[in-house]
Formats: sequence, structure tokens, C-alpha cells
Amino acid sequence: MQDYVIGIDIGGTMIKGALFGSDGALVEKRSEETRVDRGRDAVLQNLIALIKSLLTAKGQMLSIGIGVAGVLDPPKEVLLQSPNIKPLEQAPLKKLLNEALQLPVFLENDANAAALGEKWAGAGRELDNFLLITLGTGIGGGFILHGDLWAGENGKAGEIGHMVVATDGILCACGKRGCLEAYSSATAIKRMAQDAVQSGACSSLKNLSRGDFSTIDAEMVHQAALQGDAISIDIFKQMARYLAIGISNVNNLLDIHNFIIGGAASNALEVFRSFLLEEVARQVYAISQSKIKITASQLGNEAGIYGAAYLALKSVKPPDR
Repeated sequence: MQDYVIGIDIGGTMIKGALFGSDGALVEKRSEETRVDRGRDAVLQNLIALIKSLLTAKGQMLSIGIGVAGVLDPPKEVLLQSPNIKPLEQAPLKKLLNEALQLPVFLENDANAAALGEKWAGAGRELDNFLLITLGTGIGGGFILHGDLWAGENGKAGEIGHMVVATDGILCACGKRGCLEAYSSATAIKRMAQDAVQSGACSSLKNLSRGDFSTIDAEMVHQAALQGDAISIDIFKQMARYLAIGISNVNNLLDIHNFIIGGAASNALEVFRSFLLEEVARQVYAISQSKIKITASQLGNEAGIYGAAYLALKSVKPPDR
């Protein structure tokens, strides 16, 4: 009989999950809205229901890996802080889920999980050192150094989204001002686009949204940019300018040159990649300018569930790498 693991990615907007065979093959995918607006119990109920829907009677379920947006305690049992999933802050997730599911549960930061996914089955397979940057509701980061995940002393390494890129800038969901997340996330793209059309800017976004500006999101801005919409292209240039500051700071600090862009806004990488590379080249040492490589995630929005599954699998049975 086949053995199975489940990989879960809890984001600020959606909970995504998949059933994997012990050989790493994806068997089935499902998703559920996170619904943070309904509070802790509702989020946990949605999470548990999604996991149970993926359970199978066809073989042995080994374990469950979960990537969650936010900072975990060092033992990786409690979600300490999560700007985009506040109802789960201070929740003893590992204990609650172990009891509810009667299976081993392993937790990791969602961007770290995505980095593991890209290293295992995506754009990082041949790379020893890289930073995976997730551009979604927020911005996360996961470091792979010397082939392994580097989470730092307290597990929060890679939080590039909360690197300050504008002193006394826009208020971030974390409570600080000027964070990269407030300028370059999918949420930031949405905010800039809505502000632009509401101020009367001439943009095809007005037609794409059919006049309902609340429906404008990062993907709509992406589509408008592909059609040559000047406002949308300028928005991507603005977000790329701040993202370049973050990438340049990481390069100058750690001397790594490979950056993988994931998350919802990564779909638009081709719109802003050349401008991003130009901005990065202006800010790093000359010796690094030609070495910087910025590539798109191969696993896309599934990187987190792949990484969570890898975490679950390697925790009970070391997988082939």
C-alpha cells in the first residue's frame, strides 16, 4: 500500500492543500478561504475541514506539513505573530492540530516552506544558495544556504517583507512604517491601482473593472500592463523600485546572487523584471552586477504546499533530493 503525506499552505486569503504520495507525486489538490474576518475558530475549522477532505483510506497517512504566514516560536509549535492572519496569533497550532487529526503535524513559516518546495521540486533544484521571495497578500522570504533552509536563531530569517525601505513611509500591517510589504506586495499593487483610478487617472483598469474599482487586484493590473496601460506599467515600476532595494540589501549583506520570485504577483515578473534588474545593478557592487539572477518560481502558488509536504515527508522518512 502507498504511504501519503499532506502539505498545507495557510495564507492571509486562502488555505491551500494537497495530498502527496511518499514518492513526492502530487495526488490531489484542494483549497478553502482563510476567512480571517470570522475569527480563530472559523479559521481552524476551515483548516481542519480541508485537511480531513484530503485524508485517504487507500494507504497509510504518515504526517502533515503546514506552512503558515508569520513568525513561529523556536520549537515551531505556536504562531507568535502574523500580520495577515491575526486570529491565529498565540494559537498553539501544533497541539490543536495533533489533537484534532491524531497525526504528526510539522509547522514552518510559509515562505520557508515555499523555499523548500523550490529546492525540492522547482527552480532551486540546482542552486546551493538563493532567496525565495513570495509576493502575495504580504511579502515573505525563505533562504536556502549551502543547500539547506536557513531559518535563523529564532526562526524568522528571510522576513524581507518587513525590511524598512522607506523611512517613516506607508503603514504596514505589522504596525511599522516603510516596510517592503507596504510597497511591493500584491496588496500594495492593488492599493496603488485603486488610488490611481479613484483619483481620476486615465487607465484601462476602469473598463476592466467595469467601474467597480473594489474589484481591481494585482492580476487585473498585470493584465492591463500587458495591454500597454501606462498607469499599470508605472505601478509595477514603483513596486520594483522598492523590491530592488530589498534585493540589493540582501546581496550586499550575504553575497548571494540568485533570487526566485513566487507568490501571486510573480505572474507579472516579465512586466517588471528588466526594470528590477536595472535598479538592482545600480545599487550593488560592480562585482555582483552581472551575477544577479532573478527568476520566476517554477511551482508558482503551489511552492508552499510542495515545501510543506517535503517537510512532512523528511520528518518521518528522508525523501530523495
